[in-house]
Amino acid sequence: MNKKRLQRLGVVCMATAMVLTTVSFPRVAKAEGETPTQAEGATSTEPEKGKVLVQVDQDVLKANAMCNSEMNPAISWDSASSYTKNIDGQAEYAFDGDERLGTNSNKIDGGMWHSRYTDTNTAKIAGTSTDYSAVTRGNEETINDSNRPWIGSGFGRKIMLKKVTYMGRYTDNNVSNNIADYVLYYANMDNPNQEPGADDWQIAKEGTLAATSAASDIVLDTAKEATHFKLVGKTAYNSNGSKVGNTQLVCAREIKVYELKDIDINLTAPTSADATPSETGTVESAGDISESPATITGVVVKNKNELDLAHPVTVTSTTGDKLDITGENNKDDSVLIQFQIKLKELPSETDSVIVAKGDQYKIAYKRQTWNNQTIYRIKFWVTGPDSLGDARWKEVGCNFTDATYLNKWITVTAMYDGTTATKLWINGISKSDGWNSNTAYGNRNAGAAIVHKEANVTIGDSTINGYIKDLKIYSGLGSSVTGNQTNYSALVSALSDSANATKVFDLSATPAVTPAYTLATTWNTETKQDPETQLDKNTYTETVTVTPATNASIVTAPEAVTVNIDENTGNNKVIPVSEDTVLENGTAKVKYVFEDMLRGGSLRMITANGETDYTKTSMRFGYDFKLPADTTFDSCAWYYGTTANDLRLSLTPGANTKTIDNPTATKQGYIRSNIVFTNIAKANFDRDIFARVLVKYTKDGKTYSKMGAYVDQNSVSSIAEKIKNSGSETEKNYVNELTKTK
Repeated sequence: MNKKRLQRLGVVCMATAMVLTTVSFPRVAKAEGETPTQAEGATSTEPEKGKVLVQVDQDVLKANAMCNSEMNPAISWDSASSYTKNIDGQAEYAFDGDERLGTNSNKIDGGMWHSRYTDTNTAKIAGTSTDYSAVTRGNEETINDSNRPWIGSGFGRKIMLKKVTYMGRYTDNNVSNNIADYVLYYANMDNPNQEPGADDWQIAKEGTLAATSAASDIVLDTAKEATHFKLVGKTAYNSNGSKVGNTQLVCAREIKVYELKDIDINLTAPTSADATPSETGTVESAGDISESPATITGVVVKNKNELDLAHPVTVTSTTGDKLDITGENNKDDSVLIQFQIKLKELPSETDSVIVAKGDQYKIAYKRQTWNNQTIYRIKFWVTGPDSLGDARWKEVGCNFTDATYLNKWITVTAMYDGTTATKLWINGISKSDGWNSNTAYGNRNAGAAIVHKEANVTIGDSTINGYIKDLKIYSGLGSSVTGNQTNYSALVSALSDSANATKVFDLSATPAVTPAYTLATTWNTETKQDPETQLDKNTYTETVTVTPATNASIVTAPEAVTVNIDENTGNNKVIPVSEDTVLENGTAKVKYVFEDMLRGGSLRMITANGETDYTKTSMRFGYDFKLPADTTFDSCAWYYGTTANDLRLSLTPGANTKTIDNPTATKQGYIRSNIVFTNIAKANFDRDIFARVLVKYTKDGKTYSKMGAYVDQNSVSSIAEKIKNSGSETEKNYVNELTKTK
C-alpha cells in the first residue's frame, strides 16, 4: 500500500471517540518487525523521583518526648535569677525549638534536657525560690555502665529517618555533659502511638560527636522506616573536652530530626498548566466522626487525634444537644469518657479542666492544700438537682502524684452508671483514693438524674501543660457496661457494641501538613509543520521549579516525573524527565516534553498460503520523531487500550524496539517506529484503539524521555474510509473486500 497517502487521525478523531463497554480485539500488539512474544518486554526499574530532606515538626517531637532520666522539676542555679525558663530540665526542652546561647550570667530563654543528678547546692526549682530536692519518679531508671541515659521521641507516623542533629551545652568553653560516644536507635511500630518496648529498638548508627556547642549531624547511610528514635549517651565530655565513661550526667539543648521524602512531580498530559505536588498543605482539622457530628473550634492538633491541652477547645453539637446526656427524674442517665493524657507539669491552678460540659459532667485536675501539704488529684464528677443542696455532686478522684504519672501517656476512663456510682480507672485500674462521694445521693426516685446545663463541651485549659488524644464520650450505657465495674476489660469490650453504648463523640483530628517543597510551573507551546505532510505539529514543554520549604533541602534532584497519561490516575506512569535536571540556589528544575509524533495509521494484509484473509487485518500506528542534540536513541514504549481514558495495556520492547532512520527524503534526521495491533477480527473493525507513545533516549549514560502530545485514536473502519477516498486502486480493492458485508 502507498503509506504516504494515509492521513493523520490522532487529534481529529478524539472528539468522536467511542466508549466501548465490551471488547474482543486481540491484546497482541508488537513493535514493527517483531513477534508478539518479543513485544512484551520487562518493565525497567523506575528512575529516581528526587528526594528532599525535611525537618520533623519540633512540636510533634516535644509532645512525644521521652527519656529514662531527667531533671523534673526543672532546676536553676541562682535563687534570684528570674530566668524566663530554666537551665536544666525535662526531655521536652530538647525539642522546644529554642537553640539558646549565653552563659549562666545571662537571663536564658529556653531550657535544656539533662539526666538527673542529686547536687542541690544553691539550686532552686526553676522560676521559684524553693530549694531543689531530688525526687525519685516512676519513669526514672537507674543509670549505670550498662543502662545509659537516653532521650528520644515519637513521630506519630512512619517516616524515612535520615538525619538527627544534636546540640549540647551552649558554649565551647564548657562542653561538660555533652554526649561523646553515642548509639542512635530507631523503632518501627505498627501503631505509631505505641511507645516501643526493649525488643522494638534497632541500632541505626554508632559514633562519636564532636566536643562543640555547634550542631553535630548524625546522617544514616540508608534511611530507615521509623516511628520513634532514641539517642543514647555511652560516654560524655568533661568541661575540657576529655571523655568520661560511667557517668549519669548527659545533656542536650536541642535535637532535631529529619526525614527523607520523595519529590513527587505530577503532570497531566498533554496541555494542563498545573503541576500537582504530593506534599500539599492541609488545614488543621478536627471533627466528630459519630452519626450526628459536632463542630470543634480553637483546636491545636499535634498528632493524629491528639490535642494540646493548653489551647482550650470548644465542642458544639450540630444535631440537637447530643452531648447533653441528661434525662428526666426516674430515668437512668449515664456517661462514660475515655482518653489518653500526658501531663508535662503539675497543674498550677486549683481547677484545670480536661473535659467538661459545664458542671453536668467534668474531669479536671485539682490542686488543693491539705494540712499544709499540696495535693494533686485527677477528679471526675457529675451534678444532680439543686434540691439536693451540698449532696448534689457525685464525684471520684485519684491522687495524682508526679512520681507515678508525669511525662508518660496514661489512659483515663471515667463513668457515671446513671444511678448511684461514679467510677474512675487509670490505666485500667480502679481508683478512688483521691475522693469518693458516691454515697452523697443514691435514691434516683428523689431526683438522681444528672441535670441539664446550658454549656458546650470544652477540652483543655490554658493552665495545663500536656496533651490529650483519642477522646471518646459514650451515653446510654447498657448493663454490659455498667454491670462490669469490677471487670474493666469486659466493660471496655462492651463499648464496641452500639447496643451497649451510644458513642456521642469520637475525636478525629489530623495535624496540619507543612509542604516539604513548592512547585512553580510554566508551559511553552511550539508549533511546527511536518516536513512530509505539512500538518501542524505541537510540542508542549513544561518547566517545573522545585523550591524546598523552610527547614528542608533537596538531596537528590528529580530524574523522573509522574504523568497522568489518560485521566485515569490508576494508569499513571513514572518516566524519565526530558531535559537535564539542574540545581540552582537550592532549587531543582525539571523539564518535560509532550510532542505530537503521530505520522498516521495504516492497515496490513494478512495472508496465508498465498491467499488474503479478509476476515481480519492488522492496524499500524506510525510515529516519526527527532532526538535532542547529543543524545542517542534508547527505545520506544506504548500505552494503549480501547477507551481514551483507560490506557491500561503497555508495549515495552526495550532494546528490541525496531526503528528506521531517515525514513524519507523529507525526513532526514528523523526516526520512525511503529506499533502494530495484529489479527483484528471483522466484528471489531468499527471499534477504536487508543495509544500514546513514549520515546526514551540517553545522554552521558542517563535516560531521558518525551511523550506523545495526545492519546492517538484509530479504527480499521476509519482507516479504510481514508483509503477508499485517496488510496491506490490496489489499496481500494483490498479495503473494499475487507469491509464487505455478507
